[in-house]
Amino acid sequence: MKRQNTSWPVALCGVTAALSTALMLLGAILPIAMFIAPAVGGIFIGVVAVECGRRWAWTAYAAASVLGLLFVPDKETALFFVLLLGYYPLVKPRLDRLRPAALRVGAKLLLCNGAAAVLYAGMLLFFPGGEAAGELRAAALILGAATLLMGNVAFLLFDRALANLLRVYRLLWQPRLHKMLGRR
Repeated sequence: MKRQNTSWPVALCGVTAALSTALMLLGAILPIAMFIAPAVGGIFIGVVAVECGRRWAWTAYAAASVLGLLFVPDKETALFFVLLLGYYPLVKPRLDRLRPAALRVGAKLLLCNGAAAVLYAGMLLFFPGGEAAGELRAAALILGAATLLMGNVAFLLFDRALANLLRVYRLLWQPRLHKMLGRR
């Protein structure tokens, strides 16, 4: 029986995990990149799924998640990667098979809002806020609802961008990468 060469998937997973962690560190340094960095890290996990398969991509996701939780000082950035943006490219193909379109979008938004609820409920549990005045509570609820609405729109845009970027990778960059590396 022929031994399967695993050096390419192992190397790609290692580089992807390191790159995703570095991006999360960047997201901790630059406040504007707080949500962008884990999303880009998730796109790299999607590239591993295209190149090596879902099993290797889950391995890269797990490694990047552990490294992010250990080394990224901004835990919110790392937790967004762990709870949603890191594994989303791996579950997206299954969600895309749902019909009709309203069910598909609803399932994606349920996943997004569920992950956000778990993240912020955990943060409130471990870091409770003090008692606030009634006006501040009302303003916080309005601001929270507006933020959730913007987050849903941003997530749907990320979903569309992920599909397009992975398609561009398959059509344009994958052949160039394989030619450069002498693969296939």
